[in-house]
Amino acid sequence: MTLKKEDYPIRVQYDWEMGEFFPKEKMVQRKVSDLAMMFHDQAAVKAAVTDSDPLVYEIFYYGFKTSKSDMALGTTRIQPGKVGDEYYMTKGHFHEAEDQPEIYFCVKGEGYLLMETRDGEFEAHEWTAGTISHIPPMWAHRVVNTGKGPLVFVASYHLSAGHDYGQIEAGGFLKRVVERDGKAVLVLNEARK
Repeated sequence: MTLKKEDYPIRVQYDWEMGEFFPKEKMVQRKVSDLAMMFHDQAAVKAAVTDSDPLVYEIFYYGFKTSKSDMALGTTRIQPGKVGDEYYMTKGHFHEAEDQPEIYFCVKGEGYLLMETRDGEFEAHEWTAGTISHIPPMWAHRVVNTGKGPLVFVASYHLSAGHDYGQIEAGGFLKRVVERDGKAVLVLNEARK
């Protein structure tokens, strides 16, 4: 059998201090305006966007594609901050292919991994550097930064999994992570009552 160019092993180098890897294929930045529908306090969203529209997170991607398979590697760096009393978070998504899981590895920071099924089963895992989470198929997932510095995690999944944002954009997760008396707490999402 003759191997094609894409069938040879490749590698990327992770920079622990920067929270990204090299080379990367693309980078996506999400600001408060990109996540406006995700935050509960719309007056605080409007003020943040009008003031400076701060960066909430960045994602760095690399796709490992061979003639017979595919895998994706992503690193997400969530900045510290809040909109109103709600901590910065990723948009959150289901996978389009319902048989596809994902692995997340928290390498820096602290926060929560929120997970939910389409039927409303909900779990929140506290995260610190070194936590590795397996996200089973059919569970939406979102990461929330509750720390004073960036929260960085590495994700691995099949490119064929795809991203389905529809249900999350429409109603969010069952619970939100907010600050109360200087601490991060989970509260019911009023939009889902």
